[in-house]
Amino acid sequence: MMMWIAGLIGGLGLVCMISRKTMLGLLIGIQVLILGSTMMFVLAGISSGMRVQGYIFGLFITLGGMVQLVVGYALAIRLFFLKKRISMEELQALKQ
Repeated sequence: MMMWIAGLIGGLGLVCMISRKTMLGLLIGIQVLILGSTMMFVLAGISSGMRVQGYIFGLFITLGGMVQLVVGYALAIRLFFLKKRISMEELQALKQ
């Protein structure tokens, strides 16, 4: 039952990440997706009897998510400081 809830949380994060057009909505969607995947790894480790490995994978996923969050917010703050607005179209133009 808990695995279904973790999958549902991850799915909601994916839907939020795809459907949002703002930087903040995108970052929130990514964090919810990371939360769902962390829960999935921890619960899989508990149910398979390998608790420590599940917790270690969950810790690494959480640390990676925190790094992504800090870098994303730093990018958003810098872009807002330079242009006084944040547009996803401008961020997508940075890729090219």
